[in-house]
Amino acid sequence: GADSFKLYDTYGFPVELMEEILEEQGMTMDMEAFKAEMQKQKERARNARATDTYMGADETVFNQLDPAMSTEFVGYTDYSYAGAKVLAIVSNDAVVDTASEGDKVSIVVDKTPFYAEMGGQVGDCGTMHNDNCNIKINDCVKFGGNKFIHTGVVENGQIKVGDTIDLDIDVKNRMDIARNHTATHILQAALREVLGSHIEQAGSYVSKDRLRFDFTHFEAISKEDLARVEHIVNEKILASIPVKMEEMPMEEAKKLGAMALFGEKYGDVVRVVSVGDYSVEFCGGTHISNSSQIGSFKIISETGVAAGTRRIEALTGAGVLNHYEDVEFLLNNIFGVLRTNSKNIISKIEHVLEENKQLSSELESLKSKLSGGLVDEIIAKAEDVNGFKYVSAKVSGIDMNALRNMGDQIKEKSGEGVIVLASDVDGKVNFVVMCSDEAVKKGAKAGNIVKAAATVCGGGGGGRPNMAQAGGKDPSKIDEALATAKTTVEDMLK
Repeated sequence: GADSFKLYDTYGFPVELMEEILEEQGMTMDMEAFKAEMQKQKERARNARATDTYMGADETVFNQLDPAMSTEFVGYTDYSYAGAKVLAIVSNDAVVDTASEGDKVSIVVDKTPFYAEMGGQVGDCGTMHNDNCNIKINDCVKFGGNKFIHTGVVENGQIKVGDTIDLDIDVKNRMDIARNHTATHILQAALREVLGSHIEQAGSYVSKDRLRFDFTHFEAISKEDLARVEHIVNEKILASIPVKMEEMPMEEAKKLGAMALFGEKYGDVVRVVSVGDYSVEFCGGTHISNSSQIGSFKIISETGVAAGTRRIEALTGAGVLNHYEDVEFLLNNIFGVLRTNSKNIISKIEHVLEENKQLSSELESLKSKLSGGLVDEIIAKAEDVNGFKYVSAKVSGIDMNALRNMGDQIKEKSGEGVIVLASDVDGKVNFVVMCSDEAVKKGAKAGNIVKAAATVCGGGGGGRPNMAQAGGKDPSKIDEALATAKTTVEDMLK
């Protein structure tokens, strides 16, 4: 189930094809585990949204801080800073003077190398420390003008307002984020090259694991164009293009053709990030110094998120390597199950599907022949209910389509009356009810009959007066359900 979900979610492998391949090998797919993994993913996404830009306490607590309090960011060039002053501490939903081992804290300092989450880029993580304490910092967000809120936990010792403290960011984490951020800039330029100058950023998310880029476009991107975009980005990576970051007057930036984020407000002096002359954008985020540091680029998905807005999710660097390692592992498992190799996999799958199609046809033919003999047995056990023939039966291993076909055969042979059939397949129940025209005129209603029966088995359904079908969850109650159906028919045909 978990492996099947990974194939489906990460690599887009169709569920139906997985089921057919497994069935051909005499195996079944664990749908309950698959659904459980799907639910876990939804919960992860929901939790991620709930904790987005969370500062470790309610916003009203931070409103108590001095409005003039601010943090100077020194992290464009430095990954550590010694001697920062602790300006404020928030812990247990209150502004406090001290925090001790085990306390969850949100700390404001006067200077920091930690990038605070903004512009779609996540905040840095790392450590704060002095002779009296060590603090693990998990995130950094911006609040109330220019306060950088460092959230984390005191691992040992005690920290006080007014203390001097040293700060170190997690450099590997920063570099992974920077790779994805610079790749996002190159991606936007590549999209404009392939699709047109109407492409504009509509949102982004840049973390150490992956990048997400939302942009304006009127239709899904073809596989050919998507492959071309990916190829261009990798070309720019291999070209080892210098990445330059500099502050300049707004007018000068405009002359360079720097792209601005639609709706964003900028001051007289702006920060411009250039990847050679291929990409020039206003940006306050962190970046690598050369395109080659991105390593590689792989688009994972392209989807629509709103009318006129598309989304690309992609990986860079080690993330691409891990992706291909996962693909190789899964492919090798598939090769093993199908007893084939990469050269013959397509023809093997085509053969399996064709063989499955033929077997399904043969199975349906066999079922039809077998049900023909079974039909006669069922009709032979028919009862009389107020002058109408009442045919009722429980069969095993017959799906809804086959059950309807059986009902049609019984109806053709038995004449006027009511037919109630039930089957159990894979732990579930199927019901089919058919009523002849004369029975309907007398008061029989297939929809009501099938609903009464299905309710007993914990299910439901309905249909027309002369034909209806339903499903149920509890096969152990089929006999009780058929008895309920008979009572319902007797009441209708009085």
